[in-house]
Amino acid sequence: MKVTNLKRIALTAGAFICSLGLTAQDGQAIFKQNCGACHTVGKGKLVGPDLAGVNTKRSAEWITSFVKNAEAFGQKDADAKAIIQEYGYPMPPQSVSDGDIATIIDYIAANSGGGDEAAEEVVEEPRDPALDPANASEEVIAAGRDLFVGATRFAEGGPSCLTCHNVDQKGVMTGGALAKDLTKVYERMGEAGIRGILTAPPFPAMTSSYKDDPLTDEEITQLTAFFANAVDAPAQGEEDSKSIVAGGFAAFVVIAIIIFLLFNKRKKGSVKDDIYAR
Repeated sequence: MKVTNLKRIALTAGAFICSLGLTAQDGQAIFKQNCGACHTVGKGKLVGPDLAGVNTKRSAEWITSFVKNAEAFGQKDADAKAIIQEYGYPMPPQSVSDGDIATIIDYIAANSGGGDEAAEEVVEEPRDPALDPANASEEVIAAGRDLFVGATRFAEGGPSCLTCHNVDQKGVMTGGALAKDLTKVYERMGEAGIRGILTAPPFPAMTSSYKDDPLTDEEITQLTAFFANAVDAPAQGEEDSKSIVAGGFAAFVVIAIIIFLLFNKRKKGSVKDDIYAR
C-alpha cells in the first residue's frame, strides 16, 4: 500500500512538473505567434509597447478586454483610449481564447523580471552601419520599390503593397487607401517593427493575404530599405496636384474658347426672315 501511494504521489508530482514546462512552452509559442510581431517582453518598443510587467499594472480582465477588441474597449476605458491615441491606431482584435490570453499573461509574468527596470537595463549591441536600412544601396532600395508597386512580383505570389497602402515618393504612383499611409512608417516603427509585421502580419487583412504566401527574408530586407529611404524623398503628390490643376485650367480655357466661337457663329435670325423681308 505504501509503495503504491508513493508511486501515485511521484506520478502526480511528475505530471504537475511536466505541465508547468508545457505551459511555459505554450506561452512562448502563443506569444510569438500572436504578439511577437508587435511586442517584446523587456526589450523595448516595437509596433506596440513593451509588455514587461504589464501583468502588475493591469488586471487579467483588463488585458483580456484590450486584446479581444482594443478599439471597442477604448471607447469605454480611459487608459485604453490613451494607449490607442499614443500609438495612433488600435491594436487589431486578436482571435485568441481567454485561456490563451491567461497563458500569455503567465509567460509575460515569468519573463518580466523587474518590469520596467528590466527593460531599461537592456543594452543594444553595436551594429555594423552597413546593415542599417537607411544606408542600403540604390539597388536594394529600387528592388524594394518595385516590390511595393508590384513591378516585381513577390516570390510566393502575394499581392503588392500598393493595393492597400500609399507612399508619397517621386516616381511612385498613388496607392490604395484601404490601409494606413506608409510614407513615414520607418519613423514610426523602425526596422524591428517593420520586419516584425512583414514576418508575421498581425492585421486581419494582411494575415489573410500573406498567410499562404509569406515574404522571403530578402524581400523583407528590400521593402524595409525602401521604407527607410522614402521618409525624406520628394512627394509626388504635390507635383502631380500642381500639374493636374494647371492642365485642368488650360483645358477649361480651350473649351471655353471653342464654345464662344461656335456660339458666335450661330444663326441669329429665323429661317423665314428673308421671306418676311420680301
